Amino acid sequence: MSKSVAAVRNAVVYVRASGNRLESFEHKLDSGRITRGSLTLDVRTRWNSTFLMLTRALKFRHGFDKMEAEDKLYSDHFLEMDNGQMRVGPPLKADWDKVDGLIDILTVFYQSTLVVSASTTVCSHKVYSEICDIDNHLTTVSKSADLDLSVKAEAMRGKFDKYWDGLDNINRLLIIASVFDPRNKMKFANLCFETLYGKGSLQSKWLGESVSDVMVKLFEEYNTNRSNPPGFASSASQGGTTAGGHRPAYHVADVEVKVGTEGMASVYNKLVNEEGYDETKTELDIYLKESVENPKSSLLGTEYDVLSWWRFNSTRFPVLSELARDILAMQVSSVASESAFSTSGQILVPQRSCLTHYMIEVLMCTEQWMKADHHIGEKGVENFAQMVADIEEQDQLEKEFQFASEEQGN
Repeated sequence: MSKSVAAVRNAVVYVRASGNRLESFEHKLDSGRITRGSLTLDVRTRWNSTFLMLTRALKFRHGFDKMEAEDKLYSDHFLEMDNGQMRVGPPLKADWDKVDGLIDILTVFYQSTLVVSASTTVCSHKVYSEICDIDNHLTTVSKSADLDLSVKAEAMRGKFDKYWDGLDNINRLLIIASVFDPRNKMKFANLCFETLYGKGSLQSKWLGESVSDVMVKLFEEYNTNRSNPPGFASSASQGGTTAGGHRPAYHVADVEVKVGTEGMASVYNKLVNEEGYDETKTELDIYLKESVENPKSSLLGTEYDVLSWWRFNSTRFPVLSELARDILAMQVSSVASESAFSTSGQILVPQRSCLTHYMIEVLMCTEQWMKADHHIGEKGVENFAQMVADIEEQDQLEKEFQFASEEQGN
């Protein structure tokens, strides 16, 4: 499909080259006024920018067709030589159809990048949903009547399965992260299993059981660590209450309780031991059996905040909230770290090779703070001015420390 993409790209380049061409193109359209931003150019090494260029160009397909029929300069542009070869284009009906199919296969990937990489909030609980959507999409496209799309989807599916080692062997924490979204719990995970492997299938049941087993083990581990924190002292050495808030049991020695004088507590304990009783439900059992949260209850126009829900319910689920905090904090994309390296590479150049590591850190952090200044100010945490004051104070302390060290050396 590369020739079809190149034909559309060359058409966009021609229209954007000058104001007169853009005005001539505008006259061919039935819609309102357009600008250069309406037709974007792409970076050829970045598929998402090519996707945006093709999406925008497809909206103005009618205008490009009219340019080919009515504008001789536009047609002559594709008769010129480009790097020793005839310039590809103009885009024909077959090219537009291929571009349309390519956009269809890439849309789900582009939406997933927005969820995973373009979010300023935690997104680990959304990842498994995106993975299942991609899997279903590739399965559907691989059965398409379009042979080109079918072959491409099969190749992409091979890479997809190799990366995740098959969805049945996927890291269970990705699934558990979706369970800790109170709008989903296990109902969403079970729905995904049934969609992938069939309702009531052994594979879906096995996946559900394996996820439950991992959650139970995680909960037991966190519960044990919470009950026995580091430096935990025995109740005998404390002489008061135990770490759990229970008073130690005191036994009265050499006191014989006569038959018929047992207290009600003793009688009840015997009754319970004889008849048996259900074990107390854990926080995990209570959380999973409660109804899921209704997404409609969130404020209109605002994204549902999973962390706020767990913060608000931390008193009900003290152990489970700690587990959810660690699970939801998983970094599910390397885009942030890659972006940091790219930014530092733009700052530390040969012309500015004398910058200290501290100044590089300040420049990089300041850029992010300025972008987030408005959002941070709304929450009332701290604003950009306070951050700058902290930087200046830290810089002054480092200078004083360096001066003191030099004085001691002399």
